[in-house]
Amino acid sequence: MDVARDFDNRFKTAVEKNFDQSADAYDRFEERHHLFETLTRRQLELIEPSSPERILDVGCGTGISTLALHQAMAGRSPNIYAIDISERMLLRARERCKALKGVYFFRGDAENLSSCFNESFDAIFYTASIFLLPGFAESLRQASHLLVPGGVLSISYYAGLFDENGDDAIRKAFPEQKYQYGAVPIGELVSCLESLPETRTTRVDFRFEVSRDFLFDFLSIPAQSAGLFPKFPYLERIPKVREFCDLLVKRVDPVFMGWEFLITRTRGFLSSCLNLT
Repeated sequence: MDVARDFDNRFKTAVEKNFDQSADAYDRFEERHHLFETLTRRQLELIEPSSPERILDVGCGTGISTLALHQAMAGRSPNIYAIDISERMLLRARERCKALKGVYFFRGDAENLSSCFNESFDAIFYTASIFLLPGFAESLRQASHLLVPGGVLSISYYAGLFDENGDDAIRKAFPEQKYQYGAVPIGELVSCLESLPETRTTRVDFRFEVSRDFLFDFLSIPAQSAGLFPKFPYLERIPKVREFCDLLVKRVDPVFMGWEFLITRTRGFLSSCLNLT
């Protein structure tokens, strides 16, 4: 096994473990701040005028994105298929969406979608998940083959924390701090999307000011705190995260969270738009 593959496997194992520990924390965070619902609804808005009937939700977590998709499409009766690698996350997702018709959950690897699905989809969503996939390029390649002609990929990407000038807030406040936002640099992600045949990708920035409490709630999620303090057990990370947030908002004020939406449309959609004009 080469070094890169070994790193990817260890990273995926760590991600699965952290997310198994994160189900309760994600739900508590979402109840207070509604971030992932907001991201999902915005992604759905950005794919208009597409009106998908069959959707794949990749990295669905505790089902927040899946529920948001279903609610936002009330009256359209879509079929939504959702996949995640964490069984504990999926238990919560199934409970959250148990009353919904046309919603199906599967445990599986987002980097091996073709082994999980033989059918095609009108839209595939990666809501706050793509940056946690070392093998994101293979996942996107397989996802593109699962799209019908005219289908669309919709991605929300965590770009980081920034000051009012757009500079990295963590690097500014803690020059010595090593913090990796995820496994996927934005440049590599964009290049990968642009390399998909017969597609066109657009990017939309989304930044908003965040409070100290928001930062603490977000960064204390096990899967997030591991990025800040990977060598410490979870319970030992919490006081470190608290101190980190206190110092961050003192050294950088205001602090903004940044996300990027990437919408990749296939040739069939582009052709239909040209015909309409």
